Amino acid sequence: MGSFAFPLAVIALWFAPGPWRGGRRAVAIAGLAALFVAFFSTQPIQQDWVALQQHNPTAKIDGNTVTIANFRDALHRPGEAPVPRWTTATFDLSTLTGADLIIQPFGNMKALAHVMLSFGFADGRHVVVSIEARQAKGVAFDPLAGLFRRDPIYPEIGSERDLIWNRLARTPPDEVQIFPIHRDRAAIRAYFERILAFINKVDARPIFYSTLRESCMTTLMNLAPESFAAVPWHDIRRWIPGYALSLFQQLGLVDDAMSPEEMARAHGLREGVRSPEAFASDAAWSAYLRAKLPTVAALPR
Repeated sequence: MGSFAFPLAVIALWFAPGPWRGGRRAVAIAGLAALFVAFFSTQPIQQDWVALQQHNPTAKIDGNTVTIANFRDALHRPGEAPVPRWTTATFDLSTLTGADLIIQPFGNMKALAHVMLSFGFADGRHVVVSIEARQAKGVAFDPLAGLFRRDPIYPEIGSERDLIWNRLARTPPDEVQIFPIHRDRAAIRAYFERILAFINKVDARPIFYSTLRESCMTTLMNLAPESFAAVPWHDIRRWIPGYALSLFQQLGLVDDAMSPEEMARAHGLREGVRSPEAFASDAAWSAYLRAKLPTVAALPR
């Protein structure tokens, strides 16, 4: 009720005829200022989170060794509730081989998509990074609510057989597109380490998800070092996940031998992908996924 009464009161104080107009407008301005301060000083609160977002990931780097606590490796079966699994995973940063851009389109509207990154290692394992709005039980994601500091940001860190298969195991399955990123290992390592520092920062002090400023796309752009990519703030593609492929192509981050539409078709997975449970390891399933995609060398020039 107050959400309706407050703006009506401000409008009445500002525009109502009669005496003391200057004083009334000062009260309206003070009320707006108080609302502004309260809005931006609000901090996320602890809630009963959905099962797949129960625990905050954290990372510890010791030389070339990174240990990720609460690394998610959930089990997903079509038609069944996911089975959360949390592990402690260790990776050798000196064996980081590259990274992939992962795009999950939402319907036929080009601007709508979810963007993730997958960092690969020489042993075939991958670390997927997905910036999400943390959801309390019984509360659905709402991009409009993301404009009003409702949900905390949640950096999901997990395996490909969790975060990628999660999309493909839905009924009907979502499409997932995988694009190899063209950057040297030093730039990719610097980027990965920035992301790990960010997840520790969020664990220490939660921040709000923002549809505009801290979302799946903008957070990843904000964390990217200059050696990886520099995107000016006025480039609209920085703010809209559905244009990530076009942006990455222009920056030379992914292959540009095809148009974005052709690349999306060539690198998309949806139907006919076998479950990770048919494979001995996460690394084996990740290799199987990439065997279903065209290699950069095979793309027309």
